[in-house]
Amino acid sequence: MADFVLQVDGLSCGFHTEDGYQRVVDGVSFAVEAGATLGLVGESGCGKTVSALAVMGLLPRPAGVVESGRILLGSHDLTNLSSHELRQFRGRQIGMIFQEPMTALNPVHTIGRQVIETLRLYDPRADQKTLQKRAVELLEQVGIPAPVQRMKEYAHQLSGGMRQRVMIAMALAGRPKVLIADEPTTALDVTVQAQILELLRSLQKQHGMAMLFITHDLGVVAELCDDVLVMYAGRVAEHASVKDLFDAPRHPYTRGLIASVPRPDTTPKTILATIEGVVPATRDLPAGCRFSNRCAYAEDVCRAVVPPLESCGLDHEVACHRWRELAA
Repeated sequence: MADFVLQVDGLSCGFHTEDGYQRVVDGVSFAVEAGATLGLVGESGCGKTVSALAVMGLLPRPAGVVESGRILLGSHDLTNLSSHELRQFRGRQIGMIFQEPMTALNPVHTIGRQVIETLRLYDPRADQKTLQKRAVELLEQVGIPAPVQRMKEYAHQLSGGMRQRVMIAMALAGRPKVLIADEPTTALDVTVQAQILELLRSLQKQHGMAMLFITHDLGVVAELCDDVLVMYAGRVAEHASVKDLFDAPRHPYTRGLIASVPRPDTTPKTILATIEGVVPATRDLPAGCRFSNRCAYAEDVCRAVVPPLESCGLDHEVACHRWRELAA
């Protein structure tokens, strides 16, 4: 039996707005094993980050609401815990690397102060000298050169890659069993991106963490992840192992995402494949399949009936009325 560290079952959540309640995530389920990486993929606005914030208990209140579903961290259902009880799990059991380190780090405090403050949360009885030593060790562990000097610097004095390494260090300070990485390589150049991915892979192997990796970059998914959950407009479109997803994508949306990635053997100056249209706003969602207004294969049933998430192979699920025809 798989050793699932984190299980999300039927998660639905959204926000109260001036236009009424908007459901952003609708019935999403997934699970992550110890030492494995699940990639959460989809266009901007499909609910990836909101799902992660719901898991962390960080949806902005009172606007953000978890309507239904379970979030199991081991045997604990995080949806039943108070804010105070959640703080005992956040960081110690489950950590998160946020999307933009420049805004996640406090610009008026030194890097050292922020790392030490994080460490103090997990060991309030430790003295300043001990915390200082641990902070330097953490920065050293994530590959930051001259960590003693970096402790005295501010976020704006570090490069994007260095800031991201600081965020990783802070996320690992509590030695969590689960690490959520929300697009940690966005806006980094290719070389630094490769370094960050290698660092995450190495730290995961060292600590045996489960990792939920949020991205829109399928190249990163192919390199880092074991399984992939493709989301579209708040729902799961497809769920499979990395190999199955790239070898035999079943959902038209997944096929479109893969087709839009430039390939080394593509003829120069060839027009890249694209998915026409945009993700619909939450107040304008189609009645049936939410991809139906952009799908070249959509029929009347697709526009009227919500497709169930069903098995289409070993550990491979898809939510599409026409997947059998498209697979033939």
